[in-house]
Amino acid sequence: MPEYVKGLSSVEYWFMGSVGTGLLFFSILLHELAHSMVARRYNIPVKSITLFIFGGVSDIAKEPQDFHQEFKMSIMGPLTSLGLGAIFAALLLVVSHGGTNSSNTITYLSQVKGILFYAAIVNVMLGIFNLVPAFPLDGGRVLRAGLVRWKKDYHQATKIATTIGVLISYIFMGFGFMVLLRGDFIGGLWIVLIGWFLHSGAQSYMSQFELTTSLKGIIVGNIMNTQIISVKQDASVYFVFKDFFMTTMKSELPVTDEQSHLLGMITLRLILNVPENQRKSVQVQDIMIPPKYLAVMEPHAQAEKALIEMVSKRVGKVFVCDNDGRLLGVVSKTDIIELAGERQKYLQTIKSTMKP
Repeated sequence: MPEYVKGLSSVEYWFMGSVGTGLLFFSILLHELAHSMVARRYNIPVKSITLFIFGGVSDIAKEPQDFHQEFKMSIMGPLTSLGLGAIFAALLLVVSHGGTNSSNTITYLSQVKGILFYAAIVNVMLGIFNLVPAFPLDGGRVLRAGLVRWKKDYHQATKIATTIGVLISYIFMGFGFMVLLRGDFIGGLWIVLIGWFLHSGAQSYMSQFELTTSLKGIIVGNIMNTQIISVKQDASVYFVFKDFFMTTMKSELPVTDEQSHLLGMITLRLILNVPENQRKSVQVQDIMIPPKYLAVMEPHAQAEKALIEMVSKRVGKVFVCDNDGRLLGVVSKTDIIELAGERQKYLQTIKSTMKP
């Protein structure tokens, strides 16, 4: 703020900085809300909006496959930021033309003008930066929408867009290192970090996209393991540890009743947390994890959604149950990832043999 307004006290600069920071994150929130509103218009659920050091992200439930929808969802964020920049610039012009003779009022107006100038600049920068054609920025999605319209191939368009994103990330990192060598440590480091963020985002998005693409059409009922070892809720922790965990050498087991209804899950860590001299008196139901904290799905659920559910619940397996809650099978995260890897190899082999 001292670069915008000269001759103020430290307290006044701290006030300006605090208000400016609040306006920045408010602007980012509006940017993400703009994406979310368009997504909701197309009946695409939005789970959450997260603000972090590099900006914000809207967690949408599914990727829009129609290029018109993706273009409108993506472009709305930068347009909102540029619009906010114009609004703050207009307010700055209004304040700047207000005349007064009071020294206190002049100081106050100087702070307001500095804050408005900062808000206008950062929103314009936010809008322009997000138009850079690199995943995971909005510009990368706009680029993919254009490529889908041109190539008529969503998968190929995604690969081209993410490859361009990786190349742009290298440009950012290279430029950042040049700035570092010229002596601007903070500015150079920040540009390098932005490049690293773009590179990481593009690579992780492509890996996730390849994984989900290879899992299309697979349901958990076809890949679940039906050979289930389960324990009863009224069994003692000592008995379960001795006769189940030590013999099967598993780290977690489902808990079921006599009709095979899923009641929860018991883990080796939970048992070991019980003092050894109390394990005969403590029952499984006293320490088991209830079903609401587990990944539970029906047999017709897609494997892709099962993987997402495991990640969101931070668990390593999905329990497959029928409508009545009876446990039918188990699918682990490793099962899905290995299957996806095999299908990717299969598809790559088919593509390579079809090339002229």
